[in-house]
Amino acid sequence: MAHRLSVDTRSTPLDTPGALFVRRRLFIAADIDDAARAACARVAEALRATGWAARWVAPQNYHLTVAFLGSVDDERVSGLIVAARNAAARVRAFDVPLDTTGAFPNAHKPRVAWVGAASGVPAFGALCDAVRGPLAALGFTFEQHAHAHVTLARSDGRATMPNVEAPPIAPQRITSVTLYESFIERTGARYVALDRFALST
Repeated sequence: MAHRLSVDTRSTPLDTPGALFVRRRLFIAADIDDAARAACARVAEALRATGWAARWVAPQNYHLTVAFLGSVDDERVSGLIVAARNAAARVRAFDVPLDTTGAFPNAHKPRVAWVGAASGVPAFGALCDAVRGPLAALGFTFEQHAHAHVTLARSDGRATMPNVEAPPIAPQRITSVTLYESFIERTGARYVALDRFALST
């Protein structure tokens, strides 16, 4: 499949006008299975049914973010792939519970509604650290946040998020992470998997 790329026209280091620099909006995430995806979609639908105003994430885009890379020059992609693959191979597979709903920063001023782990998942934090560390050495910057969650919606934070419980969801076995490219289209975001990096088993 051919991927559409965003293109910036800037000068080269030698100030040659008109050079084309390709930039790609990238992130690394752990995927969830179809049953978990459907359960998270039911939570989103229950929230939507209350009339709570938000911008809803399409169920096919649900994931657990490990490292958000932002807009990346195309020539840096091969290097980050090598770094991410090597980092993932040093982390053992583990389980992530999706056993509660919540909001960032809180339910009274919600900016992000999610389904995720009720308490910290040290193995997920270790995965984030393992992947982000080598990428930080390549010049990428990251927030310290490493809470395992699936984003359902984004809000302006003005209205309290209704209390909707998560249905039973089997813990998610994380055996790999995926490098995604994000395309913003009229119908919303579309994610394309570029590469997958296996964890140690």
